[in-house]
Amino acid sequence: MKYCTKCKRLIEDNSEQKCSVCGRKTISDPSHYSPVKIVTANGFELERIRASLDDADIPYSYQETYRDAGIQILNSAPPENCDVFVPLSAYRDASDVLIGIGALSEGDAAKIDEQTANKAKKAAEDEELPPRKARMIRILSGIGFLLLLALVVWLTDFLFDFVKALFF
Repeated sequence: MKYCTKCKRLIEDNSEQKCSVCGRKTISDPSHYSPVKIVTANGFELERIRASLDDADIPYSYQETYRDAGIQILNSAPPENCDVFVPLSAYRDASDVLIGIGALSEGDAAKIDEQTANKAKKAAEDEELPPRKARMIRILSGIGFLLLLALVVWLTDFLFDFVKALFF
């Protein structure tokens, strides 16, 4: 599986050295959080896609296509065409959701080989903190904030007493 860093597309042919869309050199080992373009949509279809990805808890972002950016700026119109991006680790799940709602056909979705999909998912899962560790970090952060707040109050009180002793 190859990946184009400019147009954010997956290229199924591993022998391709350049992207067929933009001509940039492709890389063969994208990271699990690399944004991958999954579909271009507008209007109601874009809202349907966003709602479906939100319901499935799949992270995504969208960006107006470059050719439409000037029109939207000039007349404050809503975006015409937006590219929807998902992380590589969520690409397979996102394509299943979009195929399910009819926003993407099975032929349009890039086929990710099992090794790439499993590697991306494992790397994404390894980056997440376990719930117990995340809870401990939140508790320690709260205690640290309270200690910092107490230190600021103590220093302010000390400086006020020092300045008051100079004048009285």
